[in-house]
Amino acid sequence: MRKTWSALTLSMFLSPAGAAMAQSLPDELKPVENLSSPYNLVVPNYDEKPLASSWEGFYWKPTLSYNTMSFSGSGGGRLKDADGITLGASGGYDFRYGDIVFGPTADLSYDFLYGENSRIDGISGYSAHADFDGSVGGRAGYLLWDRTLIYATGGYAFSDVTVKNRSFSDSNMLSGWTAGGGIEYLWSNDNSLRFEYKRVEFSDESFDSLPAGRDEVKASMDKFSFGFVHRF
Repeated sequence: MRKTWSALTLSMFLSPAGAAMAQSLPDELKPVENLSSPYNLVVPNYDEKPLASSWEGFYWKPTLSYNTMSFSGSGGGRLKDADGITLGASGGYDFRYGDIVFGPTADLSYDFLYGENSRIDGISGYSAHADFDGSVGGRAGYLLWDRTLIYATGGYAFSDVTVKNRSFSDSNMLSGWTAGGGIEYLWSNDNSLRFEYKRVEFSDESFDSLPAGRDEVKASMDKFSFGFVHRF
């Protein structure tokens, strides 16, 4: 029965009457070119250029990321990597000069990054995880087409990292730098989709939960994020 209704619906849209109905839709919802295939029924008509202001102004973006964090240093080199998802948000302001888009940006994420049980000097029970991370910096990109931006980003980064053993744990705020890039596609005049990769390098800190002489921990992160951007 479901297949019958689907066939009837499709035939209605592919008929001359269906084509006339589709062409009566608002411009932003009209199918691309013609109705020669079902694919064209769900692809909006983006032949017209977006507004010049679409790449300018304030924006914010809820973010879902997959991150990995690796450790080094006298103690960190024996801690197993932590990985997981992060939930957060970012915001900023874009300026546009011709096909160049640039501006400040900042982000903050809550991390679910947990490392597995590690062994140091023959003793197990050590592990590390990140509670949150963020960055403040800028980005600059080039419009390949009216709706597609490729960009580079970088700046100051920080993360709250906890190292624990079987008895207790302690936390430190690691700081460092981040650099990366991404691609953003303008879906409408006020909304876009963005995929981004960033590499983060943190300086070392001492953790009392690690054995003396093996208490220095450095960390680095690989961040893969996806989000919907809304401009104001």
